[in-house]
Amino acid sequence: MKYLALDYGKARVGLSLGDSETKIALGKGVLEGLSQNKLITKIKAIVDFEHIDRIIIGLPLNMEGESTAMTEEVERFVEKMRNHLEVPVQTVDERLTSKMADQLIKDMPKEQRKQDQVAAQIILQNYLDQLPAE
Repeated sequence: MKYLALDYGKARVGLSLGDSETKIALGKGVLEGLSQNKLITKIKAIVDFEHIDRIIIGLPLNMEGESTAMTEEVERFVEKMRNHLEVPVQTVDERLTSKMADQLIKDMPKEQRKQDQVAAQIILQNYLDQLPAE
């Protein structure tokens, strides 16, 4: 199976691709400054082009595992995606992925720092690591 992971934010959405065979998540870039409708159109194009079987979206919870205002926004976006895309859309706990991404990119040259992409990569890698062996 091929996966597309999203680290959803109001201003930017990080992207990562991976598959169940290699179980390696690779950064795919960042989408910026798009309305939700345009964002869904771009995601649909990626899904079609890359032959994605499932979308994984990080669900931002607070440290106690409770919902926040951003959790509710992501859940509304997920519902909108489910209504417009034909592939399954699944949420996963993304607690601490942004902090992990910050640590990973701190030594990179400034022009290569893409915290949202790295966060999406971490979300997907965590997901792939939990898949059963094929």
